[in-house]
Amino acid sequence: MLKKYNALIIFIAIEIAIALVSFNTHIKNNSTSLSVFTALFLIVTPALYYITNKKQTEFTFWFIFYSVFKITPYIFEMENNFFQVVFQFKIYLNIAFLMFLLWKAFQFIRDFRKAVKQSNNIEEDEYSIISDSLKKSIAFKKMGKMIAFEVCSFYYCFIKWTGNKMSESNFSGYRESGVSALYIGLMLASVFEAIALHAYLISRIRFVAIVVLILHVYLLINLIGHLKAIFFRSHLVLSQKIVIRYGLFDTLEIPVDSIKSIQKFEGDYEKSNDLVKFALLGKLEPHNISIVLKQKIKVSLPFGIKKEPEKIFLYIDNAADFLKTVTDRIEELQNSDSISLELNKSNNVFVV
Repeated sequence: MLKKYNALIIFIAIEIAIALVSFNTHIKNNSTSLSVFTALFLIVTPALYYITNKKQTEFTFWFIFYSVFKITPYIFEMENNFFQVVFQFKIYLNIAFLMFLLWKAFQFIRDFRKAVKQSNNIEEDEYSIISDSLKKSIAFKKMGKMIAFEVCSFYYCFIKWTGNKMSESNFSGYRESGVSALYIGLMLASVFEAIALHAYLISRIRFVAIVVLILHVYLLINLIGHLKAIFFRSHLVLSQKIVIRYGLFDTLEIPVDSIKSIQKFEGDYEKSNDLVKFALLGKLEPHNISIVLKQKIKVSLPFGIKKEPEKIFLYIDNAADFLKTVTDRIEELQNSDSISLELNKSNNVFVV
């Protein structure tokens, strides 16, 4: 596990060593030495980290460099330091870095749209393309998942407005479930709460009022993004697997031969580690399909939650058609297996 982060651990250790040495009184009082150690901390070590780890992504390098840039003035004295001039223009450098990030975001969206147009794989949608590309480009897996979630949330909230082509293998899960009214009601309640709370706090604790307002806007963006993702992401039934896509949840692939039973189910249930319901709001959202698996399957949920359930609940608009399609796939696979078994038996008899 640690082997994967050896380069980063060594980089952090060198930076800490440089910072500790720079606290020496002789170095602090010598402008040349102070400037040299500042250069080692701010430029040389990050540059060496990048050169020796070219497999690391550009995002990782700029994230590390910016983090070092932000903490440098708090570690090194700027008086009589050559880099004092640089940090006097810190606000402009921050703006330049922000513009650089916006440019990178523009490039990402441009390349992403091109990838979507060129993609002929029905198993891929915008969510999977964005999340897969970000997870590959970011060295740290958990951070990659967090950033992918946020990017997808903003993408579906602000950029995605047209639906994808639907086929007989695609099944939606929002038209008759009532989730639209549920989420819109939740968003309206959040807006009214934000207005009331902001009006109360703005005259008393201005900073807290701003923080609360930012959190409410962030929540609203995530809720809108999730609801629109429910609209635009449809479940898919293929010959050998079911692809479950629900909002901003990770895509789940269930092999057809791993299904023990699948049936219509709308009753109440008890929460357990063996059960996962594809619903952000839990029991507030309906379900009408129950899938029982032969063995546990790994499921990644938002906020880093992972489960290994044997039973899955979800909502499908055309439940009867969905059940028939999946049942047909199971029967086809079983017939195919039985034919293969009979052929193997006949071949063995012939050899004897």
